[in-house]
Amino acid sequence: MNKILITLIGLTFFVNAHETLQPTSLIAPNSLWQYDDDGQEDTDWKNIAFDASAWSAIKVPLGYGEDFLNTPHVKAKQLNYYIRHEFEVKESKEVESLTLRARYDDAFIAYLNGKELMRSFKGDANPVPSHEGMEFETFRLSSEHLYNGRNVLAVKLINTVAGSSDIVWDAHLFAAPALPAGGETFAEAQTGVYKMLRGPYLQNACEDAITIRWRTSIAAKGRVEYRLEGDDKILFKEEPFPITEHSLRLTGLTTATTYKYRIAGEKVEFTFRTLPQAHVAAPTRVWIIGDSGTGNKNARDVYHAYRDFTKERPTDVWLMLGDNAYGFGTDKEYQNAVFNMYMPLLHNTCVWPAVGNHETYWAYRDDNPLTHNLADPYLAIFDLPTKGEAGGVPSGSELYYSFDYGRTHFICLDSQINIYEKNGDQMYQWLKADLEQVNDEKYDWVIAYWHHVPYTHGTHNSDIEWQHIQMREKYVPLLEKHGVDLNFGGHSHVYERSILMQGHYGLSDTYDPAQHALDTGDGRPAGDGGYKQSEHQGRGTIYTVAGTSGSRGRFMAEHLPFMKVNLNEFASVVVDIDGKRVDVTTIGAQGQVLDSYTLEK
Repeated sequence: MNKILITLIGLTFFVNAHETLQPTSLIAPNSLWQYDDDGQEDTDWKNIAFDASAWSAIKVPLGYGEDFLNTPHVKAKQLNYYIRHEFEVKESKEVESLTLRARYDDAFIAYLNGKELMRSFKGDANPVPSHEGMEFETFRLSSEHLYNGRNVLAVKLINTVAGSSDIVWDAHLFAAPALPAGGETFAEAQTGVYKMLRGPYLQNACEDAITIRWRTSIAAKGRVEYRLEGDDKILFKEEPFPITEHSLRLTGLTTATTYKYRIAGEKVEFTFRTLPQAHVAAPTRVWIIGDSGTGNKNARDVYHAYRDFTKERPTDVWLMLGDNAYGFGTDKEYQNAVFNMYMPLLHNTCVWPAVGNHETYWAYRDDNPLTHNLADPYLAIFDLPTKGEAGGVPSGSELYYSFDYGRTHFICLDSQINIYEKNGDQMYQWLKADLEQVNDEKYDWVIAYWHHVPYTHGTHNSDIEWQHIQMREKYVPLLEKHGVDLNFGGHSHVYERSILMQGHYGLSDTYDPAQHALDTGDGRPAGDGGYKQSEHQGRGTIYTVAGTSGSRGRFMAEHLPFMKVNLNEFASVVVDIDGKRVDVTTIGAQGQVLDSYTLEK
């Protein structure tokens, strides 16, 4: 395999020419930043020639009002703060683009050598929108104003109001190297020909917008051409500068409408459909896979069995229940387990994933420490709704969110990261607010999903493992109070499906059918009869462990008394919603129906 020599910041790196290049650090995590917290803007503070020797300095994360910040804290309750970090670049022409990873509170404007690179809010918003600095976000930036030698990244950090309870800045900067002359890759660069390494794939679908993402082998100015199905008029959106990680947000689209799209330079045209109008009934097919990230024949058989089952019927909603890429959740493993596996579905269907424990293991072995956020490759790969753009209450986090599809409300929770950290209560408060806007006037169905199921006696035991207990004791009561109909999760590599039940939040030996069972039947119209759901408030829930879409194992404890079906077969779950009726079918890897039930209102 050919290798390319890259010289950057006075150091030498070797990278494989035919592999995706990892970005190179310009400003490292936990670096020392200079700051001015007197609230007054110094002349020329954004420029490299400015003398900042009178400013204070501290390692990020810096700010005030949060216990994870380094000390000393900056002076509290100013409206504006001014921050700088100088760095060296030996060959600026070798830098294709910049990637800024930042967590911030409330807003910021970034400058490179005095030229504005970006702002975290639109226009000249006054006041700026409130934002919590708990998770890192990725910003792709132009390297146009990068110099050989000394450079400065200057940041104006802004509180939404003077007197705010906190301010946060924590960031690092990476350079994606451009490829110099050398073999096939250089020829691609000279001719403008590139290889599509990933995608295109769809993200964050809304009623009037959708994101198209893809990866190319060399830097190119990405362009998406799209049109209404049946219309020859071509619309387009183009990126401002060449990059390899492409993400274009198409806006101003028509609700519940099919479009054709293609990446400029590619011959193949794909299809996407905008979401239906919220709170208006729409027939919906949902495909659900859990612990699918093996990237092997078992996962492929599960996928092909679903394709044979659904045939020409499009998939409207696709849920992934976590552990989407084994064993460490790295970018390379995601390529194998997701992008090399689920084509062409990814071209045409937006996927809505949950984070699992394996999404966090990359941090223990990945030698490219993009952030200290344990789910970073996951967060870098997926664009998920944080501002309520797809329905529901804005979460401010890509680790937990909600969206609407017609009259069905979907809720994705994080059972891996936020339940450990102090902002776990923030997820709970968001969930409470999100559920409070759910009612029978707007919704027929509510479906919640996350990784660590509340009930399982499979390869994991929900009686003794903390994540399962936390989700069952803290979150299930709130979900049931607000009428969640179906719950799906994985982690345990078995298939378990409960009866229609309610109110059981303790250990398995505290289950009392007289108190907790609403319908002990199998839920099948040809068997004991379909389940009948009651009014919105206080109705029952059916719990499903669907962790066998790529891996399976043995039951480690006696079957739970309220589980109607217990299997260790490779499988996925299909949910068909039609008005006041839901039909659920579990499909085995050979296409066999392993389980089914109906829920009606």
